[in-house]
Amino acid sequence: MISITARIPNIAWNEGFDRHWFDNDPVATHAFNALSFLFPQAERFFIEAAREVVRDTNIAFEPALTLAVKEFVTQEAAHTAQHNKYNSILVAQGYKNVVHDAIEKLQIISRKIFSPLTRLALVCGYEHYTAILGNFVLSNPELFRKASPQMALVWGWHAAEETEHKSVCFDLYQAAGGGWLCRSLVFMLISLDFVVMFGRNYLYLLHRDGCFNIAQLPKTIIQFSRFFFGRTGVVWHLIGYGVHYLSPWFHPWRQNNQAELATWMADNQQHLRKVA
Repeated sequence: MISITARIPNIAWNEGFDRHWFDNDPVATHAFNALSFLFPQAERFFIEAAREVVRDTNIAFEPALTLAVKEFVTQEAAHTAQHNKYNSILVAQGYKNVVHDAIEKLQIISRKIFSPLTRLALVCGYEHYTAILGNFVLSNPELFRKASPQMALVWGWHAAEETEHKSVCFDLYQAAGGGWLCRSLVFMLISLDFVVMFGRNYLYLLHRDGCFNIAQLPKTIIQFSRFFFGRTGVVWHLIGYGVHYLSPWFHPWRQNNQAELATWMADNQQHLRKVA
């Protein structure tokens, strides 16, 4: 387990950001915007699930895991706060989170039908996806070369911290007695949920920007194909690393990207401040 430190990026949210901040490309811009709309609700659920397992199970935690859970909660709380600011700008630009109510209902249902440990298994699956996306960002330093510097900082910071804490909930799940079969079945469930919720937000954002108009549609298809299915497309990254989760011997740090994390932190440390 590596050191986990909560930080906040030095972002002037009051200045806002361009409508198409990713190289004037709405297809790529809205891929990240759709994720941002999902994060605050998800991260609050992650914190709640981790705390519930810590509170309701009798486990003699090792000091390192106890500290890691606390740092995980602090990081996720900071992510929630920053993405709330991010999302308020999207709302001011005329967008909305079209899956907000559906997510709230699903989370209520999960509390009724799943045990705390199974809800933590849900979190482990989602955390695996955020770790994959974090690795995608850290492993492609040229990705944001033409993007707004502030937005590049936001997504690099989030990717770095998701990488730092990517094994915390998994280690907690195992320490609390969670097994391979449950987490594997749950992973298939959350994979469907992730695709549906992200997809609904993403398609709405593209539609809201007129990307499906007849005149714009050919350009949209080209940009979409390149970003998601190009040689270094994010879909191949998600599939390639996603299937690893189903192995009985899986552990998040078997994909060791500490070097990429260290490089990003060295290049951007001056733009971050630590959180107590």
